[in-house]
Amino acid sequence: MVEQKRTPSSKRNGINAFGAAFIFGAALWSTPTLAQDLRVGCSLVQQYDGAQVKLLLEQARPMLAQGEADALHAKYIGLRSDCGANHNASRLIRLSPAMQRLLDEYGVNLGRFAVAAH
Repeated sequence: MVEQKRTPSSKRNGINAFGAAFIFGAALWSTPTLAQDLRVGCSLVQQYDGAQVKLLLEQARPMLAQGEADALHAKYIGLRSDCGANHNASRLIRLSPAMQRLLDEYGVNLGRFAVAAH
């Protein structure tokens, strides 16, 4: 007796391909596609010290546009300095979609450090 291999029908393959495309599209839809401007205050400096910020940015560097990690680090240093003299200090930062995804992966919600513009 010769055993025959079963091949999936083309109808079934079409459904699988459609399902995969749908899942991929949903994943793209849920990821940020635009840069986000966010004004953060001194609570960020109180929550995360310089070593933590530097470590995160060093890990993110390969995924970010050239200079983005350095710009974010400079904003953090400036905010930390300003917060020493003024507890209401804030900085406007621009987060690229790549940085937003990375922060999401690490469970960092910068929105909770957001402040209104003065």
